[in-house]
Parts: sequence; C-alpha cells; structure tokens
Amino acid sequence: MEHETNGALVARVWKLERFMRLSILAWMLTAILFSLLEFTQYERNRNRMLRGEGLEIVDPAGHQRLRIGMTRDGASVLRLYDGAAQERLGLFVARSGASGLVLFAEGEHQRAALTVLPAGMPQIRLSDDRGEDLFAVP
Repeated sequence: MEHETNGALVARVWKLERFMRLSILAWMLTAILFSLLEFTQYERNRNRMLRGEGLEIVDPAGHQRLRIGMTRDGASVLRLYDGAAQERLGLFVARSGASGLVLFAEGEHQRAALTVLPAGMPQIRLSDDRGEDLFAVP
C-alpha cells in the first residue's frame, strides 16, 4: 500500500513540477510580449508632434526666459527674455507673410528691427531711447 501511495505522490509532484515549469515559461513569454509592446508604443510615440498654443521656458527662479506662441492678430513669435523677464529679442512671422527680427533695450524699448515685407522688400530701423528713428531704410 505504501508503494502505491509513494507512486501516486511522485506522480502528483511530477505533474505539479510540470505545471510550475509551464507557468514560469508562460510568465516569461508574457513579460517579453509586454516589453515588446511597450517598446513598440514608445517608438510610435517618439516621433509625435507636441502641440499647444504656446511654449514658455522659465529659469530656476521662475522668470520667463523664452516664449514661443502667437499674438492676438495671428503672428507666430519667438521671444527671448533677460534675467529680469524683460523682452530682449523677438522673431516674428505675421499672418500677412511679413517676417522680422526685433532687438530691445532696457525697459523693453525697441532699438533695432529688420523686417521683410510680404512683397520681399526689406526694412531696417534703428531707434533711440524715445523710440524715434535714428536710421531707417527705406
């Protein structure tokens, strides 16, 4: 009787070991499958476009240092700010097709501007502290 009990016990242990091996194999295959799916998802999302109405970068003190966005009239702008969060440089492309570069002095006073009008005609302006033209072409 003891021999039959041992035989039955050995058979059950053997079945349990087989079940454990198959379970471990199934878990390993599942982990590999999920890893591949995650990698595929990462590759698909890696080339996606970031969209929004603007992007603002601030320094560690929280001061605005760079802004990319649009104005109320639809011009696309890139603005760079100094450590006091005052605008120092601006790039723009207007809805009309005009584009330009604007340099600002202390107090955000426009001092120099290079603009290209939609017809392709360039303009250059240099201004004093009061905003009056020192040099303008045309």
